[in-house]
Amino acid sequence: MPKYYRRSAARLARAQRKRKHMVKGSNNYEKQRKRIARIHRRIANQRKDFLHKESAAIAKQYTCVCVEDLNMRAMSNRGFGNGKSTLDNGYGMFMQMLAYKLEDRGGRLVKVDKYYPSSQICSCCGARHPEMKELKRRVMECQCGNRMDRDHNAAKNIKTEGLRLLPA
Repeated sequence: MPKYYRRSAARLARAQRKRKHMVKGSNNYEKQRKRIARIHRRIANQRKDFLHKESAAIAKQYTCVCVEDLNMRAMSNRGFGNGKSTLDNGYGMFMQMLAYKLEDRGGRLVKVDKYYPSSQICSCCGARHPEMKELKRRVMECQCGNRMDRDHNAAKNIKTEGLRLLPA
């Protein structure tokens, strides 16, 4: 995911600092306000363009997509240290785009509950590993011999759960 807000942050900060020293209500203040609005609009349009292209590519390639129904705003406030990046990725907007594009093509978007423990369950044997709650642990190791990246394991579990939830 391109970080459009991060790329434009310096230009935006400079424009906002410049406006700070102007007299409110003056013509120059209004011109600077419009420049700042243009920067924000550009960031939003870049993000929307990227999300439209990605969702269209996924909708063309797959008829059924299983995703985890996450609350990104809550995740950004949790103190993980990636709040700005979490909000910059436009996950909610992406889900809406993906849903209507799949629907137009006759596909389905299945949302798996956010409380489903996708990263704690072994995708091979189904054993539960509560120690995988820690985000520091990047590799899932199970007694059955399964050893894989935690995100890859979670993706397999989300796919399995999503297909189970899919009505016949």
